[in-house]
Amino acid sequence: MWAVHLTQVARGAAVQSQHHRPFLQHGVSTLRMLCGASCNSSTDCSVLAIRREDGGQWERRAPLSPYHVKKLVRKGVKVLVQPSNRRAYPMQEYEKAGAVIREDLSEACLIMGVKQVPISGLLPEKTYAFFSHTIKAQEANMAMLDAILDRNIRLIDYERMENARGKRVVAFGKFAGVSGMINILHGMGLRFLALGHHTPFMHVAQSHNYRNSEMARQAVRDCGYEIALGLMPQSIGPLTFVFTGSGNVSQGAQEIFNELPHEYIHPKDLKEVCETGDTSRCYATVLSRHHHLMNKDTGVFSAEEYDTHPERYISTFAQEYAPYVSCLVNGIYWPPGAPRLLTFSDLQHLLSPDMAPKNVKEGPGMPRLPHRLVAVCDISADPGGSLEFMTECTSIDVPFVLYDAEHHILRPRTSSLITPYGSSVTLADQDSSEYLSRSFAGDGVLVCSIDNFPAQLPREATDYFGNLLLPYVWQMLQSRAEIPFEEQESLFPPTISRAVIASNGRLTPRFEYIAKLRAQKQKEQAKA
Repeated sequence: MWAVHLTQVARGAAVQSQHHRPFLQHGVSTLRMLCGASCNSSTDCSVLAIRREDGGQWERRAPLSPYHVKKLVRKGVKVLVQPSNRRAYPMQEYEKAGAVIREDLSEACLIMGVKQVPISGLLPEKTYAFFSHTIKAQEANMAMLDAILDRNIRLIDYERMENARGKRVVAFGKFAGVSGMINILHGMGLRFLALGHHTPFMHVAQSHNYRNSEMARQAVRDCGYEIALGLMPQSIGPLTFVFTGSGNVSQGAQEIFNELPHEYIHPKDLKEVCETGDTSRCYATVLSRHHHLMNKDTGVFSAEEYDTHPERYISTFAQEYAPYVSCLVNGIYWPPGAPRLLTFSDLQHLLSPDMAPKNVKEGPGMPRLPHRLVAVCDISADPGGSLEFMTECTSIDVPFVLYDAEHHILRPRTSSLITPYGSSVTLADQDSSEYLSRSFAGDGVLVCSIDNFPAQLPREATDYFGNLLLPYVWQMLQSRAEIPFEEQESLFPPTISRAVIASNGRLTPRFEYIAKLRAQKQKEQAKA
């Protein structure tokens, strides 16, 4: 059996891309060595499992599509797929691709998923690969991490799979940007309507209402056609969009924005556009770190210094650029200790009456906006991160909230929340009409920060992610969680080895800081 499997794997490796060929050849030879050394093991190291997602009704993604499974099966890998009727790709397609539909995944050495795994679903001494959301010692996932350590599980976190330049190589980022941008355009249409303006954005629906992203793009084009005809209300004034960062998230969002009539400008030209621009197009700028970050002492930005000592820097975004932004699309990674893009006090100023658009045509039935900043799409979905007021993510069910800066609350709420000033805020279950009135009417800025944006376009997101992940699966299959990681580390390329958060009952050296950060957070909570 091993001879057949290894021959097929070797043949498969030969037809892979030139970029991955060295890794694949290394992986096949190492797999042969490991399998020869472990031939008496009851667990076959060429068995991979795709687990069922437990992240709520909207989580329909998978790490690999039937197309990717078919490639693996043809090269001798046995693929188990847990049954799920919720998955966007039906079980029948995986079965046709050669997978075995089975609830019990204990035969596999490598178990792959997308989101966090419930503690009850963690099998001892297995290698798991998924987004664990533990690298910032997120409180909600610490119990899961404890179970991973207790059960001697080796955890590979997709979020830490990076190339030599520190760029992530496996991510849903592009489709987070695509979905997030579609959603915020939809939300802006409803927010403008609540403020007294019918706009072409009313033609755009939430992204999960479209069969695929191309259908959504056509809706955005239809919206853009009316904007180009000059059908935007003049009292709104020119619309400006700011995209933070230049990674996959930002690029995906810009792909959707580019379907509108648009003009890209330098960040320093935002003020002039707000004063002299027209409403037959939308204006955009891409904000990079050097535009708004500077050393507190020297006033200069150094990428190398910022990466190692972000606490030495301040951000000028709130003063220089934010007063001239209609919609902020945030897609940056925020390291702890770094300056925030917007603080509570920054937003309180931005939502004051003094920040209303100037030099616009207004009158009875043609109201001026209460402030220029209409919407924030926080695709980074990082509560308490670069946007201080974003203390909790929204959801696909309740995608939008209004942040009232004067009273420091988000409306509506689907759970109890302690505001920055200590008071508890709770919103009982509401019907759709109450949700719409509370989400889009009233004071504040519209916020959309769904932590699983790509789940709204699940098939395309699965295809995209699987294409990035598949070349690394061959190396991941070499992992044997019962063997000390130090003995296996050299078998993996750095992209994988540096993404191993835990193994053999302890955090790996690169992630030992999580325990310290966790203790620090617990200490701060005890003081509060």
